[in-house]
Amino acid sequence: MKKIGGNFCFTWPDNSNIKPTVVTKQLKTIGLPCRVDAAIDRKDEILVFKGCSVWRFNASSQTFQPHGKTDNLGLPCNLDAAVEWRPGAIFIKGAQYWREENDVMTVRHTDELNICSWSLCGEADWMQETREGNLQCNGDSRLCSLTLNQVTLPGLHNAGAGFDGGFGFVDCWVRNHARSIYHQLTLGIRHLDIDPCYKTCGLVGTCHSIVCVGSICPILKQVRRFLRDHRDDVISINFNHEITEPEIVFKGLNKQLQRQLGPMLNSGFRDSGETTWPTLGESVRTNQRVFVFYAPIIESEAHRNSSNYNLTWIHSERLLGSTWKPFSIPNTCKEVVDVSRAMCRQRQNKELLEVSIVPESPGCNSNKAQKCQPYLHEALKACEESRHPNGNSPNVLLVDYPEENSDSINSVFHAVFHQNVRNIFKHRPQSCVVKIDAAVSVDDDTTLFFVGEKIIVHKVAQTDVKNVPGLYNIDTAYKIPGTNIIKVFKGCESWDVDGASLLPVTSDRQQIQTCDVDAAVVWNSKVHVFKGCSVTSEGLEQNPLPQWGLPCNIDTVLLAKGELIFFKGNEYWTYTADKEIKQRGNTLDWRIDAVKCQEN
Repeated sequence: MKKIGGNFCFTWPDNSNIKPTVVTKQLKTIGLPCRVDAAIDRKDEILVFKGCSVWRFNASSQTFQPHGKTDNLGLPCNLDAAVEWRPGAIFIKGAQYWREENDVMTVRHTDELNICSWSLCGEADWMQETREGNLQCNGDSRLCSLTLNQVTLPGLHNAGAGFDGGFGFVDCWVRNHARSIYHQLTLGIRHLDIDPCYKTCGLVGTCHSIVCVGSICPILKQVRRFLRDHRDDVISINFNHEITEPEIVFKGLNKQLQRQLGPMLNSGFRDSGETTWPTLGESVRTNQRVFVFYAPIIESEAHRNSSNYNLTWIHSERLLGSTWKPFSIPNTCKEVVDVSRAMCRQRQNKELLEVSIVPESPGCNSNKAQKCQPYLHEALKACEESRHPNGNSPNVLLVDYPEENSDSINSVFHAVFHQNVRNIFKHRPQSCVVKIDAAVSVDDDTTLFFVGEKIIVHKVAQTDVKNVPGLYNIDTAYKIPGTNIIKVFKGCESWDVDGASLLPVTSDRQQIQTCDVDAAVVWNSKVHVFKGCSVTSEGLEQNPLPQWGLPCNIDTVLLAKGELIFFKGNEYWTYTADKEIKQRGNTLDWRIDAVKCQEN
């Protein structure tokens, strides 16, 4: 066996049972330059590389002879390494590797090799780049000013459990998702829950019960790939309390995390003395976009006295509470709402809190996940009751199989989106308001909410957002009875638009007697116009709104299914069948994004 390093060639027997007898030779004596880049025994020939040059070993002379240039082999200059990789060999430079396939060199990213034992080559530069200008933190600029304990992240339970193949006859019970980590992150997952182990896998891996579900290495590489492709996103990873062999796993995780994600690991909370979580904006600007949690045993005396807990980017899972409690779902998952409410109340003072939608009952995980989807919104709102008064939010919504019906209004992504809308309004009261400009019911199932430059399509919940330039920041609108025409008001003008296309019916605009109205609706065949503290009806005198039980300066009024609904800020009232106006709840309970913010 030969090894080349520095200015010397070292030789010892291949038999590992024989104590090596090292024989050194200066490289120049065997025809090589000093400090070569790489060497490999390939196709029964030994090749050595430096710069753009190649040398081949001549067995008869026991020296190396020039063998052309690297580009003759389809390789770049200045290789980092060359490795035997059955079948054949690979040649590595930076974050790329070259592999000969059918006599043609193909180029790929080193992530595909799933090698977590080396330091980053060609990756560290972008990981250390800071950001300036406008940011979209996890897809929403309004989240940038919120701290980690004030935002909600969609979470993947038992991340890694199943994307890399099935588990035979136990697949139904063991698998927790069926898409790769990268795919889950592109869908919107921002929190990974991992059960780390060693003995079961024979390496630092992730386990589910007694089953090894794969190596940690490809998970970290897919996380890094996602963060490289999406520079405004922040994620968290919890290597949780289900850990086994922690004395081995912690050391392995430390090594792999530093080598794969090192510059992006966020230590802001512990550096602050565990007093202040960084904002998402700070995390994105500094490119420290990964928050890591270890099982609470990391704080034990044994691990505190080792180097395991000295790294301040390691957060104890003690900081991350969970609402998990055994419950079964014989028919529906409705019980999870009460469980979430009770557990959030019990653990409301945790720095961070995870709402766990993971039932413990017989059946396939995918079927149980489907039964629980309709209750994700309610579970988060139930937790919000205890978290918002303390300046926090529910921080993770943890589910199985998030990829199934991912576009549904019941999906984890939809539930988290609307929870974050409520979080923004709650935690940014000085700069954010709830304001609906107009609301029009176009049919029994569909309502259009006009909010600034957005037109929100609502069917049970927000299902789509349209942008029609001519309808920005209108004052109000109502549907003309018996037609599909919407009459729009802005300033001292009104005009008609088609209810389907939202395009003007004609180019004509009418001047109106009362400018800048608050709201208008056709009720009992009469047009009612609201402004300030009064409502004026056709042919009738003004009536003061307080006499109706309404506040002054309402935002809009909606006629839907024969019922009048009045909105102001984050409150709404209804005109009931018994001819009384009653306050009903919060505007954001309609699951619409009606929050407007002044950006700094």
